[in-house]
Amino acid sequence: MSRKLTNDDIGMMPNEELENRHQSLVSYIERERRKGKNHPELEVEACYFAREIEWRAVVRKNHLAWLEKNRSNFGDM
Repeated sequence: MSRKLTNDDIGMMPNEELENRHQSLVSYIERERRKGKNHPELEVEACYFAREIEWRAVVRKNHLAWLEKNRSNFGDM
């Protein structure tokens, strides 16, 4: 059995790995539900992945907006 991921582990995970793990976990949970099995502990983990993905999208959007607004302060970067 793999060790339980911490918030720090998830926070340091590259975007592609994070998205792949989330999709894999959601697919597994859905397959298990069709068999009548529930895995609340995995659903919680999937929520942590989803929240991190959402948070990174907000940070990326805000960072790009900031760069656009402050472009003239930094010249051609």
